[in-house]
Amino acid sequence: MSLADFLYTVAIPVALATVMLGMGLSLTLEDLKRVVIYPKAVGTGLLGQLILLPLLAFVLATMLAPNPAIAAGAIMLAACPGGVTSNAYTFAARADVALSVTLTAIESIITIFTIPLFAYLALSVYFDQATAPDVPAVGMIRQLAIITAIPITCGMVFRAFQPALAARLVEMLRKVTVYVLVFLIVMAAFASWEDVVENFAAAGFLVLALNLLSMAMGYGLARATDLPVKQQITLVYEVGVQNISLALLVTLTLLENPLLAITSLLYAVVMPITALVFLRVASRMRA
Repeated sequence: MSLADFLYTVAIPVALATVMLGMGLSLTLEDLKRVVIYPKAVGTGLLGQLILLPLLAFVLATMLAPNPAIAAGAIMLAACPGGVTSNAYTFAARADVALSVTLTAIESIITIFTIPLFAYLALSVYFDQATAPDVPAVGMIRQLAIITAIPITCGMVFRAFQPALAARLVEMLRKVTVYVLVFLIVMAAFASWEDVVENFAAAGFLVLALNLLSMAMGYGLARATDLPVKQQITLVYEVGVQNISLALLVTLTLLENPLLAITSLLYAVVMPITALVFLRVASRMRA
């Protein structure tokens, strides 16, 4: 087995499942009741993440993408919102971490079904029938459930019976998995280095536009619904920061097409810069 094959078929799925397990260990049923406590904030966040963000990606990809693989890859990236990355930035910004984690938990279940749908739409729109990669929808739903929903559920059940041990495990997993995910993204970029360099100039503007406009959209939605400042900051990260590791899982592991992963790998270069810059903006917003 080559390094690339190991990365796509073993390392990324196991790392992502471990992240989801850690999230489950940090959740209780009380946490999920925030859907009732903060219905406006949760509803606004899910609207931005699951509907408006993919629509924005379709518009930008149609206008700016240099080729069908970059365009379809942008849709698949937008179909993978939030995740541990947005949770981490929300925590660093001293925003509403509870809202961030709640949104991530809910979308992890919903995207099991929406990701195959958007993948099929993207490949149907940007590829002709003869060249479009197959979308094994049933297999994708099954594998996404195995990697996301099942680990979250197992983590929540374990925490219900062993809360003290779960709390210790969460801290360990939180530190380890972030570094592992960064390492895997770097390795994926290395495995596709020639394609990334070749498309950086042509697709860089699309990736930057998607990143900045999605962050602005999160802020605009939060302001339009009159959410508090901490929840405004949270929605900037929840809508504007995508789950790169999940996007790589979809493109590299489930669809087995490295060209579709180029947009996500370019995004991995751009997003940390804008996300860190917004930390400074967030501190002024809180003040």
